[in-house]
Amino acid sequence: MGRPINSRYFGTPTVGGNEIKVQFHNGTASVNGWIIKQLGAKRFRCTDGTAVEDCVLVDKLSAAVAAGEMTITIKDDAANVKQVTKISGRKVTVNTGESIKWNFSDSAVDGAVEMEEAGDDPDLITNDDDFEGDD
Repeated sequence: MGRPINSRYFGTPTVGGNEIKVQFHNGTASVNGWIIKQLGAKRFRCTDGTAVEDCVLVDKLSAAVAAGEMTITIKDDAANVKQVTKISGRKVTVNTGESIKWNFSDSAVDGAVEMEEAGDDPDLITNDDDFEGDD
């Protein structure tokens, strides 16, 4: 699996936290959510606060995810939005094949991609990053 992601990036969105935002299929539709557990380099347990699903990370538009699938979206220093195809504790592999460091900073000169942050309200997922406009 490589270096696991630190569990501080998982869990219910908090005001001061940096929880990774995901788009996953909750059994009915594609919805915003967050990770509650890492199961492998490309497998995660996700929730929207109601449904809990084990999902595999895929390279699709967020609205196109099917049952058992999820996406993570990042933005690079040039403000290009990309899909994550693999994630570890310090790096992501994106849909262009590039492997690069990640963080939650919106700096355009840090040499790392910006991870979508889940926001501060688990019921509404408010104040979250929305790189794809899928909210």
